[in-house]
Amino acid sequence: MITKRKMKAVSAFVLAASLAACGAGDGAGSLPGSGTPGTPGSGTPPSTTPPVESVSFVNDDMEANRFLVKAGWGGSQADLDALVNTDAEDWVAAEMAKSATFTLPDVLALPRDSNGNAPFNQTTYLYWDHIVTADDELRQRMAFALSQIFVFSDIANQSRQDRRAYYQDLLIRNAFGNYRELIDEITYSPAMAVWLTYWRNRKGDERTGRMPDENYAREILQLFSIGVVELNMDGSPRLDGQGREIETYNNDDIVGLAKVFTGLTGKGETFWRSDDDADYNPLVMYDDQHSPLEKTFLGTSIPAGTPGEESIDLALDAIFEHPNVAPFIARQLIQRFTASSPSPEYIERVAMAFETGSFTGPNGTQVGTTGRGDLSATLAAVLLDETVFAEDSTAPGLTQTGKIREPILRFMHWVNAFDVQNIDAENENRLRTTFDPVTGLGQHPFRAPSVFNFYRPGYIAPGTMSGEAGLTTPELQIVNDSSAIGYSNFMTDFAFDRGFQRNGDVRTYVADYSDEVLLVDDLPALVEHLDNLLTSGRMPDEERASIVNVLEALPINTSTPEREDTDRLQIVQTAVSLVLNSPSFTVAW
Repeated sequence: MITKRKMKAVSAFVLAASLAACGAGDGAGSLPGSGTPGTPGSGTPPSTTPPVESVSFVNDDMEANRFLVKAGWGGSQADLDALVNTDAEDWVAAEMAKSATFTLPDVLALPRDSNGNAPFNQTTYLYWDHIVTADDELRQRMAFALSQIFVFSDIANQSRQDRRAYYQDLLIRNAFGNYRELIDEITYSPAMAVWLTYWRNRKGDERTGRMPDENYAREILQLFSIGVVELNMDGSPRLDGQGREIETYNNDDIVGLAKVFTGLTGKGETFWRSDDDADYNPLVMYDDQHSPLEKTFLGTSIPAGTPGEESIDLALDAIFEHPNVAPFIARQLIQRFTASSPSPEYIERVAMAFETGSFTGPNGTQVGTTGRGDLSATLAAVLLDETVFAEDSTAPGLTQTGKIREPILRFMHWVNAFDVQNIDAENENRLRTTFDPVTGLGQHPFRAPSVFNFYRPGYIAPGTMSGEAGLTTPELQIVNDSSAIGYSNFMTDFAFDRGFQRNGDVRTYVADYSDEVLLVDDLPALVEHLDNLLTSGRMPDEERASIVNVLEALPINTSTPEREDTDRLQIVQTAVSLVLNSPSFTVAW
C-alpha cells in the first residue's frame, strides 16, 4: 500500500446556482523576459528566499492554498505551512527540477494474459496511485492538463494497457519540454494512431477510389495546434477588411495534409504485422505505403517523392511555425490551471513566453531555453502571472481570476488535504471508472467521450450570469442536475469513508481527520479551519454560519469513549462533506 498527503467538493442545485456567476482572469503582470540556458526547467536549484515585496511571495496559509490549488493538486496543512514565507517562484523552480515518475515500467512488469495484455484497468489504477504519491506534482499536473488538450481516450479499447501507459508517459516526459517535440511524439504514438485511425493509414488508390484517412490531419489543426480561425497574440480572432473572422484552413488543406500521415503503422516485420511491443514504441514509416504525391496545405508544399518521415517533419514544422499556435495553446493552459475565462492581456503575456521560449518571474528567475515553444517558460508564465496572486478586482487592469475546478481536481484536493492513507486504487472499486456523471465524478483520466475532451475551451454556459457576461466556463459543460448529484454522492462517500472496496475489509483512501477532531468543541473554529484548508478563506460568512448551525444539531453521546469518538468523527466528516459540497470549493479564486 502507498501513502501520502492530500482533499473535496459540490452539491446539486447549490453547485449549479453558484457556478452560474463564475469565470474570468485578467490583469497586469510581468512581461516575459529573455530567458537563458540553465533555467528552473532544466534543473537549476531554486533561488534564495526573496523579499516580501515580491508579488509571488506567500505570506499566509490562505495565499499558500490559493496557489497550490491552481498550480498543483491542493495541499495539506503541512504543505501550506511549508510554502508560507517562501516564494511561489521557488516552488515552481524546484518542481521543474524534479525527476519524472513514469507509468509504463510498472505496466510492463505486470503479468500477461494469453494474448499478451496486462490486466484490465491497470493503467487507471496506477495513474491514480501516481498522481497522489508521486513527488513530481507539477509535472503530473501539467501532463494532466496536456491530456485535456491532446486528447487520447481509451474509452472504447481499455484492454491495451501498454498503449495508454506509453501515451501517458510521453506527456509526462514532455511536460516541461518543447511543443514541437511534443507534437512529434504524439504523431508517432500508437495510442493516438489507433484513436484517430491513422494506424496502417495507406496512400490513396485512384483505381479503387481509396483516399488517405483524414482524421488526424483535421484534429491536429483544429484541436492540437491552430484552431479554426486566425488569432491575434491575445487570443482574439483576426478579422478581414469586412470585419469577418478568417478561417485558418479549408478542406483542401485537410486533403493535402492527410497524405503526409500515410505509411505509418506499429513497429513490426511488415506493414501488416506488428511486433508484441508495438504498443509502447514509436510508429514506423513504410515508404511503399506513403503517398508519393505533392502535399499542399497551409501555404506549404512538400514536393512529390519526398520520403515519409521527411514529409512529417516538414508538415509539423509548418504547423509549429503558424502564428496561431502560441495564443491557442496559451489560452488552454491558462484554463487548465488558473482562469476559466482568461483576459486577452493574460493570454498575450503567456503567448509571448511561448514565442520567446523565456519567462522572467516576479523575483527575477528566468525560465526557459529561449527556444520557441518552450513549455517550461509557458507554464511559468501561466502560474506566476500577477493575476494569480491578486487579492481582488481592484488591482490595475484586473477583473476576476476565477477558475471552475474540474471534478478530478476537486477530488485530488480532498486526497491531499487530509493525508489520505492506503492509496491503492485497484482496491477502491469506485475509482475503476469515474466518467459516469450519475455515479461518479463525471470525468475520468484518459477516458473522454471524444477527441473534444469532456468540455470545449470556448464553452459559454447558457442561462447563467457568467454566460450573460460572455465568460467562458468550459468545466460547466459537464454540470447538470444528474452530474451534480452523482458527484456529490461520490465525494460524500469518500469523505465518510464509505468506499466500495474490491477485497473485503481492506480500507483504502482513508482520510486522517485527527487535527479536525480536536476542534469539535469549537465548531466555528473547525469551520474556519476547513475554510482555510479547502476554500482559501473565501467562504462567505453566511455559508460558514449555515454549516455551523448544522453541526450544532449533531449530538455527541458520551456514554462510552468509543461512542464519543465515533460521534466526534462524524461531526468532522459532516463538516468536511458540507464544505466539499459548497459553491466556495468549486471555484478557485
